[in-house]
Amino acid sequence: MARSLVIVESPTKAKTLSKYFGHNYQALASVGHLKDLTTNWALTSNTASTVLSQKLDL
Repeated sequence: MARSLVIVESPTKAKTLSKYFGHNYQALASVGHLKDLTTNWALTSNTASTVLSQKLDL
């Protein structure tokens, strides 16, 4: 089953939310505003939606 990705600014918030969401969700911290992200993040588009993924093994 695919997991849903939730992105928040704070690593502490991501950790807390992960406890509540369970295994069907992955909470990650952007550690800043999404508009200010550098090449550590990749923004890709497909016909169904826009997907934001971090260059890590999720």
